[in-house]
Amino acid sequence: MRKISKLFKFKLIDVYVYRMQCPEHFQYENFPYVVEKIKVSRNKTKYYIANENLTIHESYLYQRTFLLRLLKISGPVIGDCYTNIKYRGQSIYPFVINYIANDVIEATKKDVFIIVNSNNFSSIKGIEKAGFKKYAEIKAKRWLVWYHRKHIILMK
Repeated sequence: MRKISKLFKFKLIDVYVYRMQCPEHFQYENFPYVVEKIKVSRNKTKYYIANENLTIHESYLYQRTFLLRLLKISGPVIGDCYTNIKYRGQSIYPFVINYIANDVIEATKKDVFIIVNSNNFSSIKGIEKAGFKKYAEIKAKRWLVWYHRKHIILMK
């Protein structure tokens, strides 16, 4: 019952939207891992690094998200990124999201976006290190799929 009641509550949204428009290759001499990808569904692709039975990093690419509609844009979005705690601080996250963005841009010629909570400072640092530029700030309240009290700032 609690799970169902959570669905009907307002959720506060306070995020930054970053964008990469053209390939910008992240410099990492002798990157020791191989980034692999697997199609999860029509809308979702998983990019990951694994070493034996251990997942070192995983990120997902979504072909579309509802949140970008607030900005009247669409495009692929990188999200749900995770780096194993033992491997943090080695620039794996910026390398992988840069790899994904370059892969998508070269194949589709579309801008690639990444959405991050405004208080996730370590992810923001990695996103900027990977070559993404801040595109917008969004504050809103969401109920189910509808957004209310939207405050959007577009970067120049």
